[in-house]
Amino acid sequence: MPITLEILEEATALRAHLTSLKTPDAIRAATALHHTCSLFLTNDHSFLRVPNLSIGILDDLTDHQEV
Repeated sequence: MPITLEILEEATALRAHLTSLKTPDAIRAATALHHTCSLFLTNDHSFLRVPNLSIGILDDLTDHQEV
């Protein structure tokens, strides 16, 4: 998906409020928000602090499955 000026502005706002989020991660989160992503899968718990972003932590999902 292309990175638009609107996405970059949202990423900048996320970085301003969530300083633990690195710039590439802020762009990923802003892109997901912009495109109304229904579930953002990651192992990075810092994304849990992004408002309005539905997060799935991969380790949490795999811990409950039987081998």
